[in-house]
Amino acid sequence: MTRQDVYVPPWQRYLFSTTAPMFAVVLTNPFDTCKVRLQLQGQNAEKVYSNTADAFVKIFKAEGITGLQKGLTPAFLREGSKNFFRIGFYDPLISIVHKDNTPAPIYKRLAVGMVTGGLGALSCNPFELVKTRMQASANKSIAVGHQHTYNGVFPAIRDITKKEGFLGLYKGSGMSFVRSMIASGLNLSIYTSCRDYLLKNNITKNNSFTDASCSLFSSFFSCLCTNPIDVVRTRIYNQKMSAGGMQYKNGIDAATKIIQHEGVRALGKGFLTSWIRMGPHFTLTFVFYEQMKRISASFGLNK
Repeated sequence: MTRQDVYVPPWQRYLFSTTAPMFAVVLTNPFDTCKVRLQLQGQNAEKVYSNTADAFVKIFKAEGITGLQKGLTPAFLREGSKNFFRIGFYDPLISIVHKDNTPAPIYKRLAVGMVTGGLGALSCNPFELVKTRMQASANKSIAVGHQHTYNGVFPAIRDITKKEGFLGLYKGSGMSFVRSMIASGLNLSIYTSCRDYLLKNNITKNNSFTDASCSLFSSFFSCLCTNPIDVVRTRIYNQKMSAGGMQYKNGIDAATKIIQHEGVRALGKGFLTSWIRMGPHFTLTFVFYEQMKRISASFGLNK
């Protein structure tokens, strides 16, 4: 092993890497909904939400808890499919690129995290697209951006395929790929490096506090570097299909138009909400993931 870690067999690693983030998203999805609404406003000069708290309160008042949890089903599918690759493939690839029985250097962790993050982004893009559109769909009094109306995940996929073609499901996948490579590379390399350092030097113990503190620390840098990409991606995901074609040709076109019409600061929209969502989400994901491994080891299921 190249990490200060609890060993689990491959099938458990893939199972835990899939289920842990699915548990986490139940608690963090409302903030993701707020983030999407904040990132969409300003596109058509509308100004509905002042900040994260205002968005949370207005969505709850107008749509209830179901409004805050919009897109939860595709969020489950997104987390499961993405992290099967993002987390599940991380340790096996580290073992391939780093043969020594010592902690892998951070540049190798960064490179592997970018690879697994990119694979995860490609696998989950259809669910990410549907999730964003469902979260954008709002009560008329607080609606921002284009409004898509879907009755469920698979009806949405059928509708998108029918109107936009199969490749419509991979709209924004280039932005997602880049975003996930950066976010996962930073998140996984910083998280595992901090955790290994603390455990190796007996600064903290192998427990949930260590998992939580290291993952929260890593999430800040991930969010800081990827928020502008996230804003652009959200706009691309939620744009409407018209007779004249798409509003944005690609990520560069979208970023250019956002800056021209709303200023550079628009690329920072939803940062606080994004971190409020990303921080706890990464934290809960790794706390659940590591705890599942400990429980498996305690029952001797890791043999």
